[in-house]
Amino acid sequence: MRLLTIKVTDGKHLRVLLSNSDEIKEVLHALLQLITLGKVTTYKTLAECLGLPPRYIGKILKENSMPIVIPCHRVVRSDLSLGGYTINGRSSPDFKRKLLVLEGVCLSKNRVCSGNVIRTIDELLSQNT
Repeated sequence: MRLLTIKVTDGKHLRVLLSNSDEIKEVLHALLQLITLGKVTTYKTLAECLGLPPRYIGKILKENSMPIVIPCHRVVRSDLSLGGYTINGRSSPDFKRKLLVLEGVCLSKNRVCSGNVIRTIDELLSQNT
Protein backbone atom coordinates (compact mmCIF):
# COMPACT_ATOMS: atom_id res chain seq x y z
CA MET A 1 0.00 0.00 0.00
CA ARG A 2 1.10 3.55 -0.69
CA LEU A 3 -0.15 6.67 1.08
CA LEU A 4 -0.34 9.50 -1.40
CA THR A 5 -0.24 12.97 0.12
CA ILE A 6 -0.84 15.96 -2.14
CA LYS A 7 -0.26 19.41 -0.70
CA VAL A 8 -3.08 21.63 -1.89
CA THR A 9 -2.42 25.35 -2.45
CA ASP A 10 -4.38 26.49 0.63
CA GLY A 11 -2.02 24.56 2.90
CA LYS A 12 -4.29 21.55 3.37
CA HIS A 13 -3.35 18.05 2.30
CA LEU A 14 -5.25 15.46 0.34
CA ARG A 15 -4.39 11.94 1.48
CA VAL A 16 -5.29 8.88 -0.55
CA LEU A 17 -4.35 5.30 0.32
CA LEU A 18 -3.46 3.42 -2.86
CA SER A 19 -3.48 -0.33 -2.52
CA ASN A 20 -2.65 -1.53 -6.03
CA SER A 21 -1.30 -0.48 -9.42
CA ASP A 22 -4.79 0.03 -10.88
CA GLU A 23 -5.52 2.67 -8.24
CA ILE A 24 -2.17 4.36 -8.93
CA LYS A 25 -3.04 4.40 -12.63
CA GLU A 26 -6.46 5.92 -11.93
CA VAL A 27 -4.97 8.74 -9.83
CA LEU A 28 -2.32 9.37 -12.49
CA HIS A 29 -4.98 9.50 -15.21
CA ALA A 30 -7.01 11.95 -13.10
CA LEU A 31 -3.94 14.19 -12.73
CA LEU A 32 -3.42 14.10 -16.51
CA GLN A 33 -6.98 15.31 -17.03
CA LEU A 34 -6.06 18.47 -15.08
CA ILE A 35 -3.38 19.50 -17.60
CA THR A 36 -5.05 22.14 -19.77
CA LEU A 37 -4.56 22.63 -23.49
CA GLY A 38 -1.31 24.40 -24.23
CA LYS A 39 0.40 23.11 -21.09
CA VAL A 40 2.59 20.13 -20.24
CA THR A 41 4.12 18.67 -17.10
CA THR A 42 7.06 16.37 -16.56
CA TYR A 43 7.39 12.72 -15.64
CA LYS A 44 9.39 13.94 -12.63
CA THR A 45 6.62 16.27 -11.39
CA LEU A 46 4.03 13.48 -11.56
CA ALA A 47 6.48 11.03 -9.98
CA GLU A 48 7.16 13.35 -7.04
CA CYS A 49 3.45 13.84 -6.51
CA LEU A 50 2.79 10.10 -6.43
CA GLY A 51 6.02 9.08 -4.68
CA LEU A 52 7.06 6.90 -7.59
CA PRO A 53 10.07 6.77 -9.93
CA PRO A 54 9.68 8.83 -13.15
CA ARG A 55 10.34 5.72 -15.26
CA TYR A 56 7.37 4.00 -13.62
CA ILE A 57 5.20 6.96 -14.64
CA GLY A 58 6.48 6.51 -18.20
CA LYS A 59 5.68 2.80 -18.09
CA ILE A 60 2.10 3.47 -17.00
CA LEU A 61 1.66 6.12 -19.69
CA LYS A 62 3.08 3.80 -22.37
CA GLU A 63 0.28 1.36 -21.55
CA ASN A 64 -2.43 4.04 -21.88
CA SER A 65 -5.24 2.44 -23.89
CA MET A 66 -7.01 5.76 -24.50
CA PRO A 67 -4.39 8.19 -25.84
CA ILE A 68 -5.64 11.73 -26.41
CA VAL A 69 -8.62 11.05 -24.08
CA ILE A 70 -6.11 10.43 -21.29
CA PRO A 71 -3.63 13.10 -22.46
CA CYS A 72 -0.33 11.34 -21.81
CA HIS A 73 1.15 13.34 -24.69
CA ARG A 74 1.18 16.32 -22.29
CA VAL A 75 3.98 14.73 -20.22
CA VAL A 76 7.58 15.47 -21.18
CA ARG A 77 11.07 14.88 -19.83
CA SER A 78 12.57 17.13 -17.14
CA ASP A 79 14.93 18.67 -19.71
CA LEU A 80 11.74 19.64 -21.63
CA SER A 81 12.52 17.34 -24.54
CA LEU A 82 9.42 15.50 -25.67
CA GLY A 83 10.24 11.96 -24.60
CA GLY A 84 8.48 8.96 -26.05
CA TYR A 85 4.95 8.39 -27.23
CA THR A 86 3.24 5.11 -28.02
CA ILE A 87 -0.05 4.81 -29.85
CA ASN A 88 -1.61 1.49 -30.85
CA GLY A 89 1.51 -0.30 -29.62
CA ARG A 90 3.84 1.64 -31.94
CA SER A 91 6.35 4.34 -31.08
CA SER A 92 5.26 7.66 -32.56
CA PRO A 93 7.16 10.63 -31.07
CA ASP A 94 6.42 12.76 -34.15
CA PHE A 95 2.69 12.34 -33.51
CA LYS A 96 3.24 13.59 -29.93
CA ARG A 97 4.99 16.69 -31.28
CA LYS A 98 2.13 17.34 -33.73
CA LEU A 99 -0.50 17.00 -30.97
CA LEU A 100 1.34 19.42 -28.69
CA VAL A 101 1.76 22.01 -31.46
CA LEU A 102 -1.92 21.62 -32.38
CA GLU A 103 -2.81 22.30 -28.72
CA GLY A 104 -0.73 25.49 -28.68
CA VAL A 105 2.42 24.29 -26.93
CA CYS A 106 5.47 26.33 -27.97
CA LEU A 107 8.40 24.18 -29.12
CA SER A 108 11.94 25.30 -29.83
CA LYS A 109 14.42 22.73 -31.17
CA ASN A 110 12.11 19.88 -30.08
CA ARG A 111 11.91 21.16 -26.51
CA VAL A 112 8.91 22.72 -24.82
CA CYS A 113 9.22 26.44 -24.08
CA SER A 114 9.37 26.95 -20.32
CA GLY A 115 6.20 29.09 -20.25
CA ASN A 116 4.14 26.04 -21.19
CA VAL A 117 5.39 23.83 -18.34
CA ILE A 118 3.58 23.00 -15.10
CA ARG A 119 6.42 22.27 -12.66
CA THR A 120 4.60 21.52 -9.40
CA ILE A 121 1.42 19.84 -8.27
CA ASP A 122 0.32 23.18 -6.79
CA GLU A 123 0.51 24.75 -10.25
CA LEU A 124 -1.44 21.84 -11.71
CA LEU A 125 -4.22 22.16 -9.15
CA SER A 126 -4.37 25.95 -9.18
CA GLN A 127 -4.61 26.35 -12.98
CA ASN A 128 -8.07 24.81 -12.86
CA THR A 129 -9.60 27.07 -10.21
